[in-house]
Amino acid sequence: MKPHLLFSLVLPLWLIASCDDTSTASNNANNTNNTNNTNNTNNTNNTNNISLSRMVTFNTRAIEACGTWPPENQPELNYLTPQNVRAGVVSVALMNTHKDISPLELTGDGTILDLDLSGGDTLFSGLIPQGTYTHLRIGVAWSQYEVPTMVHYTGDFMGTLRTNMALSSHTHPEYGPRSQGDYNATVAVMGQSRDFSGTTPLNCVISNTGGIASTFGSEFFVRIPIPGGPLLVDEENTEAATVDLDFPLGDTFSFRDKETAGFAAGTLDVTTDLAESETPDALVECNLFLSDRCTEEGVVPIHPTWAMPDSDIGFCTDGAVMATCPVEGETAYGQDANYSVHPLDYSAAGGVVTDNVTGLVWQQGMVEGSFDWWEARDACHALELGGYSDWRLPSRIELVSLIDYGALDPTIDLDAFPGTPSDFFWTASPVPFLNMIYGVRFELGFIYDHDPYSAGRVRCVRSEYTPPPERFSVVGETVEDNGTGLVWQRAHHPEAVGWLDALAYCESLELDGQTDWRLPSLKETQTILDERRLQPTIDVVAFPQTPSEWFWSSTAIQYPPDEAWCTSFTDGYASIHAFTELHLVRCVR
Repeated sequence: MKPHLLFSLVLPLWLIASCDDTSTASNNANNTNNTNNTNNTNNTNNTNNISLSRMVTFNTRAIEACGTWPPENQPELNYLTPQNVRAGVVSVALMNTHKDISPLELTGDGTILDLDLSGGDTLFSGLIPQGTYTHLRIGVAWSQYEVPTMVHYTGDFMGTLRTNMALSSHTHPEYGPRSQGDYNATVAVMGQSRDFSGTTPLNCVISNTGGIASTFGSEFFVRIPIPGGPLLVDEENTEAATVDLDFPLGDTFSFRDKETAGFAAGTLDVTTDLAESETPDALVECNLFLSDRCTEEGVVPIHPTWAMPDSDIGFCTDGAVMATCPVEGETAYGQDANYSVHPLDYSAAGGVVTDNVTGLVWQQGMVEGSFDWWEARDACHALELGGYSDWRLPSRIELVSLIDYGALDPTIDLDAFPGTPSDFFWTASPVPFLNMIYGVRFELGFIYDHDPYSAGRVRCVRSEYTPPPERFSVVGETVEDNGTGLVWQRAHHPEAVGWLDALAYCESLELDGQTDWRLPSLKETQTILDERRLQPTIDVVAFPQTPSEWFWSSTAIQYPPDEAWCTSFTDGYASIHAFTELHLVRCVR
């Protein structure tokens, strides 16, 4: 959990100590007007002499939500949408590519533009010279927001917490010189207020929609794809244009609620004894300006809403490849080859493959070449195939659904996907907190991460996605996944065991009146990973006390025949381990 502003709050007597809470509304309004005029005038003067240009206005607004997909909230967290969101923007630049090291600076004279993001404001308006621009880079000096707060003293009092966070080192008209990570905050209750301040590290990462919020030295930048595709300025594109950078901040501010009588839901509760469970663990600055979240680029399903296809495994092993697979009651029974729950089933036509188990529609071939992650995303967005143009890079779990662990080099059905190389393929899913991207290497089927600037292959997907209202239902000692239909043992087997013992344990398990338990396949274990979390990478409410350890699957490999696949609930990776190694077990039915 990221440290935040409330660690320094101590409460005695501050409700009766009146502080002069200086208002900055008039200053902010003056700064906004002065800066808007200065930036726009300067930019117009700089570009008036350009023979070919285009008047472009970038508007930006923080909104409650966008698109048709609800946010994936974490269980047992309260969520608040920040109010009165403002940001101080110090620079705006246009980039020819996401790697552009010399972007076209539209502003940047050091003046900080004070934007009202909750009400909507103009980020920039002026002439843009001839060129093709794919990304917008925004330098941010500070962010400010408010959340409702309950204060407990002689009674319970509703108030407001206002936070102003320094994202880049700068001089603030109210707070003076500040270094990156400095914050100033005010809790105001019943006409009284308390000011406090401190410093916290910034820890923003790549979003699952391609935007990057990052620090360079003492500066903070947001880099986003321009909504609607590249901005063109040429002989055919000279008319005035408006680009709306709407980005959702609904449920951005989250915190764990203390189990104390009288605490109201949907408020941040401030007490004299501030526990870690009260500390916010999602911060506004990491989402500022990521406007691509409101376009089709934000379509990244993080968990399946369909059954996971099996692998077509035609061998069994007990340490050596067996002449025939074991039957129920024999040693090594229960491995992947013993069960065929959802066999692979594809239909192909016109360069498009439909997975009849998942309903996902795939590009049969590949985008030619190798790409970094942002190029891979762009390649899918640009694809027109089979009469469709809504192709996208698949999420981690979608790409995992294509793996066939019964095949080798590559681990995929070559009848459906001929010519697939045994290479690393990109997914659309970032690894949380690490600035890395999940992918699958189809040589053996390893699932791991890659530096987003490195090279990978691309196969695109399209689908409709309607997440269930509630992903997991806990019933007794079991958990039903409402997306896949699988029913899981809620508490894992407490002892680490070898692979053959893991098979035997699940085959003999009786739980909640059911006896048809089995060890899950590797692909099934991947379905309960939670891509928003690390250590452990799982829903810790549905599956409490799950350690960040390796868990066995029923999926063995043929060579060498004494190893099987495991999923790490530290980070979601999949790897091969010897039968004799001791790992944990969670059964499924």
